[in-house]
Amino acid sequence: MPITIRNHTADDLSRLAAFISRYLNVIPDAKLIAPEVYTYHPALEEGQNVFSAWDETGTLVGFAPVFPAPATDAEAASEPHHIWMIVVADPAHANGDAIRAALLTRVQERAQALLERFPIPRRIRLASDLIVSQKADIDFLLDNGFAHYESMYVMARDLTAPLLDLPLPPGVTIRQWKMETETEQDAYLFAFNRCFPGNPKDRAALQFFMRSPMWQVGTALSAFDADNVLVGSVLSYWDPDDKIGVTDDVFVLPEWRGRGLARYLVNAGLAYLRDHDLAHARLEVLASNPPAVAVYKATGHTIVNTEWLLGMFIR
Repeated sequence: MPITIRNHTADDLSRLAAFISRYLNVIPDAKLIAPEVYTYHPALEEGQNVFSAWDETGTLVGFAPVFPAPATDAEAASEPHHIWMIVVADPAHANGDAIRAALLTRVQERAQALLERFPIPRRIRLASDLIVSQKADIDFLLDNGFAHYESMYVMARDLTAPLLDLPLPPGVTIRQWKMETETEQDAYLFAFNRCFPGNPKDRAALQFFMRSPMWQVGTALSAFDADNVLVGSVLSYWDPDDKIGVTDDVFVLPEWRGRGLARYLVNAGLAYLRDHDLAHARLEVLASNPPAVAVYKATGHTIVNTEWLLGMFIR
């Protein structure tokens, strides 16, 4: 059966939603987000960076988004630029690897076209993150030159169980805020990027998230020192369609670590979710970050799943 690959458009939204529904029906814990994100995310450049696979009946049978993520000057010279991508095919399709191969070819062509945007001399890694249950998609990448280079844990917290009763670490106040002004957003991003130089965020990416349904019900819980400088934060939100809470982007500035602030913020984020009648919360953390894993375990989280990060260098 012939497969046609083309750029994704906003008109494909309903058929992408149907594809994701079919995929999740077979692999319920797969890492696929709301179809609207793949259509409107600014990094996808109005469809130039996302490809869809169609069979002769006009059914969407696979798709592959591409998210360019240049490294910043704050990162070590050894850290590569990244071009994140996903290549997935309908798990029930008899020609899954043929669909993946056609999509990967287009992804690699697009990645080559994007190379000039990435300053040298850093290397560039074409990378993907997949839940271990997405075995066919993982095996395809491993068979086509990708290697497993890192793992992430998915951790969960039962919000019906008691939360910790923690004292506020001295020297800070905690503020719940929506970061509505660009000045507030820039202050948040300055602190965030100090803590995550390997995964920097710009104002456009933050504002895109802030237009989402998750942020409409969510909030930032942030710690400020005596000079009103942001020194730590956590985001708490949920998808109104599934009611699973998320604590995300937990950070504490280096000079404030070791005082129990991260644990306090995570616990406060969980309390926000519980107070909005959510029963469960989830987060993701690199397996190679034992201090963060320890904080999450200390606040009652358990490991429930694992993601694999796979990559290959293209420069």
